[in-house]
Amino acid sequence: MEDDQKIARLLQLLFENHGYEVLIASTGEEGWRMYSTHNPALVILDLMLPGMDGFEVLEKIRSVDEEVGVVVLTARGEVENRIRGLKKGADDYIPKPFHLDELLTRVEAVARRVRKPELLKIGSMVFDVNSKILTFPDGSTVVLSERESSLLYHLFINAGRVVSREELLKEVWGDSEFISKNIVDVYIKYLRDKLKDHGKIVKTVRGIGYVLYA
Repeated sequence: MEDDQKIARLLQLLFENHGYEVLIASTGEEGWRMYSTHNPALVILDLMLPGMDGFEVLEKIRSVDEEVGVVVLTARGEVENRIRGLKKGADDYIPKPFHLDELLTRVEAVARRVRKPELLKIGSMVFDVNSKILTFPDGSTVVLSERESSLLYHLFINAGRVVSREELLKEVWGDSEFISKNIVDVYIKYLRDKLKDHGKIVKTVRGIGYVLYA
């Protein structure tokens, strides 16, 4: 959703050239109607939209959908607006002016987070990403919170590889500028507490990060 037609056209060309299907809205009301009709996987949202502003659009989107990726792209680069946007549920915040390569890279990172397969398997362990349920070979299950599920997802798709705290912070929390790296350790502990009856599945590699073994 972008009211500057030149920027909107530039973004359309950029993302269409990289395989995305792009719809453009120039007002908040139009963007909300378009979102409600087409149910996109990812939204790039300008805060300074005429009529309904971007903050209101973001609130409406998050009131009905917690999974869709939302990247805020705006000239409002002040820290307070960045924090406000993130608190309202944006996955990333990119101030104007921006570099196209950086924008594409960060949008693709959000897109990877929202394009999750329904089931992941390692050995006889099955993780249902949508229901956030992990099923073990003996039939027992563990239900995870939204954040625990996202954290386990990234460990799952990197099974056997050590994933750094910085990478997990970026992939799960989206913006490391306002969040302490310690939050990763906190949620790893939450995961381990829930999985402790099934062995040490998530292991620490001191000074680097974490690795998942089935």
